[in-house]
Amino acid sequence: MKRWVCTCLLVLCAWRPSWGQTNGIFADFSTSKGAFTVWLDHERAPRAVASFVGLATGEGGWADPQGNVWRKPFYDGSIFHRVVKDADTNGIAIQGGGIASVSGSTTSFVHSGYTMLEAVTNGLAHSNGVISMANSGPNTDGSQFFITTTNVPYWDGGYTVFGHVAEGMGVVTSIAAVAVQGSGSRPVEDIVLSNVVIRRVGAAAEAFNIASQGVPVAESGPMRSYTSGSNEILEIEMAAQSELLFRESTNLFSAWSGEDWGFYTNATTVLTGAVSRASLGDTYFFHASRIRYPVPITSPASPRSSPGRYFTFWWNTSPATKYEVIFAASPTNQGVYQVTQGTNPPVVGSVFTGDSWTRDAYSARLYFFDDSGKEQTYSLGFNPGQATNRFTGTVRDWVGSTTYSISGVFRVQ
Repeated sequence: MKRWVCTCLLVLCAWRPSWGQTNGIFADFSTSKGAFTVWLDHERAPRAVASFVGLATGEGGWADPQGNVWRKPFYDGSIFHRVVKDADTNGIAIQGGGIASVSGSTTSFVHSGYTMLEAVTNGLAHSNGVISMANSGPNTDGSQFFITTTNVPYWDGGYTVFGHVAEGMGVVTSIAAVAVQGSGSRPVEDIVLSNVVIRRVGAAAEAFNIASQGVPVAESGPMRSYTSGSNEILEIEMAAQSELLFRESTNLFSAWSGEDWGFYTNATTVLTGAVSRASLGDTYFFHASRIRYPVPITSPASPRSSPGRYFTFWWNTSPATKYEVIFAASPTNQGVYQVTQGTNPPVVGSVFTGDSWTRDAYSARLYFFDDSGKEQTYSLGFNPGQATNRFTGTVRDWVGSTTYSISGVFRVQ
């Protein structure tokens, strides 16, 4: 009993300065269910706070799914698109901060065009009323956030906590109590986040510079177009440590097509290309934007190298599982794996061709299928200068037709 009393007193001392809203950075949320205020911990979660403040005010800039870059408040008019319920259907967290992206009859919610390094070990826990960064795996913090309505200790170490509710917790609780629908736990009736107003109180809060915290920057990509003979020449600047988004269209008011050209980590250069003017027609539009990463991009471009790239995964299972896999230098060749459970002898097998790798700035998603009938998907974090990193993932066992979650650490050579 004495231990619990001591712990509670320490927590109260840590949080008390914000209760009177006399010092710090505050975010005033106005929603269709009422208003509440969140205190943002810019000392222990500077990157997350800087990103949130920049998006809320429009100072930081962001890119929509079409690649357009905006300098306006990101959260205004968005919705709380998810309410997490426990086994007894009690709401334990509300989630918002995404852009609605519609494909056919499916609506998904995407981030602000960039992802960034997490801070899951900053000493802040998922107690009742904290705000934390939602993610899709290690080092995929972006614009989405969630606010807890109870203690959720099993989320500690998986998400970046960056503040807590200072006033209006009853409004948060009322949002968490709404009815939800579908597998995405979307509220039956939209809960609108009308706007978020940022207030800085005190010298330290005023001095906090959001541009100095390593938050990625969305900006228009310098591009030049001119005619040379029968061709149209495009010159696009490829900036070091950036991601280029290229779009094209025959009509400014129709859907733009194009693609993300991926991550560029070399010195800044100009990419030059030529296209026949006859193939473009009388009117054609091009658009380039980019995300610049102040912290150097760390994820590998491929799961392959020559000789083959070697991954070691330590699963947090009981007994402990060590899964080692080498992907061949060529994607047409099978890889090999060795798995060791507890003190059992290792089992060796083959990894089938057809693996996939999806890269982000500081993370990657790896998928492969091995000859034991296991379909594995990993979300991998790549922290600068860190040899061993965090992963989350799933394993689908085709023999038993079951899917289970895995997590742990990994190393890649």
